[in-house]
Amino acid sequence: MLHTNHSFLAGGGEMGALMRAHDWRDSPLGPPDAWPSTLKTLLRVLLSSNHPMFIWWGDDLIQFYNDGYRHTLGPERHPAALGQPGRPCWEEAWDLIGPDIESVMRDGASAWFEDRLVPLTRNGRREDVWWTYGYSPIEDEAGIRGVLVICNDVTEDHLLRQRLQQTNHALIETMDDGFCLLELIDDADGRAVDYRFIEANRAFARHTGLVDSVGKTARQLVPNLEQGWVDTYDEIARSGEARRFEEGSEAMGRWFNVYASPIDHPDKRRVALLFTDITDKKNAERALQASETAARAAASQAEADRRRLDALLSSAPVGIVYVDEHGALSAVNRMNRQLWGEHPMSTSQVQYAEWRGWWADGSERHGRPIQAHEWALARALRGERVEVDIVEIAPFGRPQERRTLLTHATAIRAEDGAITGAVAASMDLTDQVDTQRALRESEEKFRTITDAMPQMVWSSRPDGQNDYTNRRWSDFTGLPTQELAGTSWTEAIHPDDLPLLLALWADSLASGALFEIEHRLRHHSGEYRWVLNRALPVRDEAGRIIRWMGTVTDMHDHKLAAEELKAANSRKDEFLAMLAHELRNPLAPISTAAQMLKLSGADPKRIAHASDVIGRQVRHMVELVDDLLDVSRVTRGLVELERQAVDLKSVIQNAIEQARPLIEKKGHTLSTRLGAANVTVTGDRKRLVQVMANLINNAAKYTPDGGEIAVCADPLPDAGQVKLSVKDNGIGIDSALLHDVFELFTQAKRTPDRAQGGLGLGLALVRSMVNLHGGTVEAHSDGPGRGSCFNVVLPLGAHGEDGGTGQREGDSTLAAQSRLRILIVDDNRDAAESLGIVLSAVGHEVGVEDSSMAALRRVDTESFDVCLLDIGLPDLDGHRLVERLRAAPLVAGAAMIALSGYGQPQDMAASKQAGFTRHLVKPVDIGNLLALLDGVAPRAPG
Repeated sequence: MLHTNHSFLAGGGEMGALMRAHDWRDSPLGPPDAWPSTLKTLLRVLLSSNHPMFIWWGDDLIQFYNDGYRHTLGPERHPAALGQPGRPCWEEAWDLIGPDIESVMRDGASAWFEDRLVPLTRNGRREDVWWTYGYSPIEDEAGIRGVLVICNDVTEDHLLRQRLQQTNHALIETMDDGFCLLELIDDADGRAVDYRFIEANRAFARHTGLVDSVGKTARQLVPNLEQGWVDTYDEIARSGEARRFEEGSEAMGRWFNVYASPIDHPDKRRVALLFTDITDKKNAERALQASETAARAAASQAEADRRRLDALLSSAPVGIVYVDEHGALSAVNRMNRQLWGEHPMSTSQVQYAEWRGWWADGSERHGRPIQAHEWALARALRGERVEVDIVEIAPFGRPQERRTLLTHATAIRAEDGAITGAVAASMDLTDQVDTQRALRESEEKFRTITDAMPQMVWSSRPDGQNDYTNRRWSDFTGLPTQELAGTSWTEAIHPDDLPLLLALWADSLASGALFEIEHRLRHHSGEYRWVLNRALPVRDEAGRIIRWMGTVTDMHDHKLAAEELKAANSRKDEFLAMLAHELRNPLAPISTAAQMLKLSGADPKRIAHASDVIGRQVRHMVELVDDLLDVSRVTRGLVELERQAVDLKSVIQNAIEQARPLIEKKGHTLSTRLGAANVTVTGDRKRLVQVMANLINNAAKYTPDGGEIAVCADPLPDAGQVKLSVKDNGIGIDSALLHDVFELFTQAKRTPDRAQGGLGLGLALVRSMVNLHGGTVEAHSDGPGRGSCFNVVLPLGAHGEDGGTGQREGDSTLAAQSRLRILIVDDNRDAAESLGIVLSAVGHEVGVEDSSMAALRRVDTESFDVCLLDIGLPDLDGHRLVERLRAAPLVAGAAMIALSGYGQPQDMAASKQAGFTRHLVKPVDIGNLLALLDGVAPRAPG
């Protein structure tokens, strides 16, 4: 026996003592001093509480409980359940409670159950026990460690409710009046044509002559029943207003005095009837017309019948009260005492003011206090026949309680018609009203929530027939709610998706598994949109499916965006592969040429050849980077055209000259028809040459050796335009690619050798540049192997304007006009030193540093005419360095030139603001750099 004085187990009555005395050493938990702090805290709370509480701890679900809980266990489990694993302890009920417990341990979701049947063996016998309880996860930093249970044994309350229901049914059965509950039946057009008997008391058969009526329709029992009965009950159900009337049925051969009241129901129209067979009375009235003697006898009989009825009502399960002609209470029955409490025996109508009541009939007076003269008895004493009063009362001696009563009152008259008193009968409707109110509030809350949701919400019966859709369904599909009922909703499903949907729905209905599918649903615009349709079953306490609840979420835009993203990602991957290939191609000859320059004894021709190779490949890489930058500028709208009058023929000739090396290399025949090109257009000459050179180069690339290329210009005088065409007899364009040929990164199928090369940017740039010039470009091809034709249409410029031919670049001689002292600062030592070698070779005096701090130390003792500074320096960036250099006396007046791989307008603006004289983009063109340096005058040393 292990004795412990741990404070967290102190107190707690019998269970506290048992826990302290329990030997925990062989338990999976071990000694209490090693227990987790979370468990200790909860045990302190559990032992301090008078409410029944229970803990399952750990994977073995080790059990703890307090004194409030032990009384519910019985000797079969207490005290053995303490410290015992949960599953063997509750084996007989584990199929009911086990899944819930394991769900809490697995998912961490709390659960609450009310009035749930969990049969148990206790006190030597199997008992049906009803519980209200909740499961909550016990969590700490290690995760979910156990389950906390707070519960109540509500068996007595449950059995009491059952007995009350049985009592109400027994009360109805003892009534002398006929009672039944009926439900209207509609035809296909929604018109009421019959009604079915849902409930009937024993007196029903006596008053109607109809037996075994429950479950049958009126027309099954009375085939020739008048339609007027159906219409009357339908009107009462639809209007929600109760009615008392007398009506006869020839088909039944009877007359009835009927009080019909609508009964709320979620989706059915129901009416409750309280009636009597007054056939005898009516027959007596007819006989009165034939014979005065028979009339008096009938009247006497009717009076006797009425008095007998009063006597019977005194023992009926409704509250009965009699008053004399002054309003003094003379008698009340037992049920009336139950309803009203210790009712004072009022001696006059004035004392009715002591009765506390409010109108509860849903009319304009609903909720208003009832005045003394308004009570049913007071009105009956004035000769008024009170058919139906629905009121809420506060019983005497029970001020916090409210009861809802349906009251009928009538005057008692002497043979001469004088009022000698009155009688009132009150039926307790409290339970019905509370139930109807709860159902109505629940229904209103459900509809409000679902109508507020952005998703479409639906529900169906267990057989799969749809019985509810929220407003969002109708908003989306444009169909009224009634057209979505049953299986009609399937008409809005895309025909191609419907078979799979129905198959999955049938599987879910059969298995109870989650229903989930993506399908297309017809929008009210006529468009089919992609949606996600999901539903889960709702089960009763026995596990039977009683309903399916589902949601439909519009995911059309998300799905299309995902598909577009997937396509864009594929194009990006292909482009990156092409870019890697195109950048590697020039690197190979550059690397080879660099190795040649390392060879000792290399002759000048070999050095010149290697230099040409490096220069050519660097220019190719620069062109690739320029294309990428052009694409970036165009897509961001940063390209600005230098508009001027441009001679179109010179543009085409210049483009042909750029493409001629490739045309001659592949042995193509080039033909031109440029008569219509003797015109000017307003635009950017460089960009127009770029457009035509791209198209002609593409024709040369994608035409097998020895092909034919034609460049033509055709006037479109009526439109004030000119059309330029580049046509070839090359590989052509597949129809699937033709639509996207001007998109970024689009190319024909690549071959492993990448003979054509390129990044798939050219045609995208062509379209963008042509659009900027106010023109259009189109591609045509009859298919693979049948050539292609690209047409560019441009608006003409003003007549007579000379576009000029542009300036030709001259060959620059690599020699300095004056000797300058130049400081190069670049953390790429190879780049800095190779540039220094070139500048030294042309006659300049060059210093090289690879950090900003080293440069600042050097200018403390040396002066320079020019500083060439990299922007992306690691210790102090170029913008901050130029500010420091401007403050250094020996270089304050030097020309500050930025060298950077970034050449966007904002980059150049930032350099200018920092204090740079010029901004050059890497790789620097040596000729341009030397020309720039020639404009710098040497400074006197000092």
